[in-house]
Amino acid sequence: MAIFQNLRMILLLMAWLAALVQIIFGEAVTSLSNSAVVLYLIYLLITLPLIKPGSVIIIGFLGLIGVLTIHEISQDVIFDAGRFVLIFAGLVPTMILAKSTASTMPSVVKTQERLAALPPEHSSAGLQIAGHAFGGVINTGTFAMLSAALPPSSSKERRQIAAMAALRGMNASAVWSPFFVAFAIGQSYIEPAASWWAIAVGVIMALLFNGVTLPIFTKGLNLKILMASLNCLQPVAIRLLVVLASVLAVALIFNFTALSAVVATMPLLVLLQFWRQPQNIKTIINLTTVSLKGISDDIVVISSAMILGFLVTRTDGIATILTWISADTFPAYIALTITPVAMMLASVVGIHPVISSTVLLSLFSGAGSDAAPFLLMQAHLLGWATGTMSSIASLSVITCSTLYRVSGRDLAMGANMITAFGYALMGGILLSLADMFF
Repeated sequence: MAIFQNLRMILLLMAWLAALVQIIFGEAVTSLSNSAVVLYLIYLLITLPLIKPGSVIIIGFLGLIGVLTIHEISQDVIFDAGRFVLIFAGLVPTMILAKSTASTMPSVVKTQERLAALPPEHSSAGLQIAGHAFGGVINTGTFAMLSAALPPSSSKERRQIAAMAALRGMNASAVWSPFFVAFAIGQSYIEPAASWWAIAVGVIMALLFNGVTLPIFTKGLNLKILMASLNCLQPVAIRLLVVLASVLAVALIFNFTALSAVVATMPLLVLLQFWRQPQNIKTIINLTTVSLKGISDDIVVISSAMILGFLVTRTDGIATILTWISADTFPAYIALTITPVAMMLASVVGIHPVISSTVLLSLFSGAGSDAAPFLLMQAHLLGWATGTMSSIASLSVITCSTLYRVSGRDLAMGANMITAFGYALMGGILLSLADMFF
């Protein structure tokens, strides 16, 4: 068993390294990336026997969708999908390394002590706001930073409240942030000018979301409670800003996506911390190694969802799905309401927004509906935000589940699912009303 675990660890580390090389050098290292894809596939195959029954059901459902929608796959497309998924093979380990490193920092210990002194329900507001602010730039990297601030001895109740707050805050930022994969997908269907106008609408949507949900999830919320919650994050505020600025700078300078920038930047910041506090290197490596051995379900499920999403959008899968739906022009209110609600509901049953959004944008963009393009783009971003907040197959839920040691099913199917549905439905209605003026 030890040899088997070591083999899995070696394969995952090789895929992680290959992901870094691929991000930095791109197509120049395609051959190396293809070799890494084969090694990563071996890792996934030998990890399958270790995953939980619930994860087997998710993967089986994803496989069924693939069988029903994808009829022709070339070898080139398979390797393209593998290279696409390598980024996720690198992201989860990077987040675990970042959390292990952060847990050894004195500033994080101070934050943990302050959070421990707060009633669990009062910490929710500060974590949601922090998750929203940082999530707009570093996406799932936010979870590693905020989870490290939670005391290790925290009860399950506190961990779940914190995870759900961070999840709500981070995912809701997708409605205004250009650093999500959702924005890149939307721009392939909606002209760039309209896409950027959608962000302005997204800022309003985000303000409404936080204005409604913060009082709901923080009992007796007032300015004093809010300031006390945010004060807990004060010891790590400067470091959070350094991470934020570093990831943003790398993304802008090298034209990386936010995910790629996180994977490329965080290890460098960890190395800097190694140099500043060499006495913690052994502890960090040990913590990271232990955590990596326990992420079987997380890696396999997210890889399966991403592979399916890529194949559906790069083969005849979309055309097959569209044959099941009338191709007539739809009224704006149908397109703007159905898009976020359908994306959210599809996510609940394991269909990642990368699939549902592509189908819906193919159907409603252009002459498919008479909705204002920037509002349709916002409907798509809203669907992505709510879908990834409530899907057991989303990277956000899986990462939160790993870092906060909380069941992914509890995160996806609990109060956040009701919140996500309400946000998708009411947001779609508001966008439909706004379309009347354009």
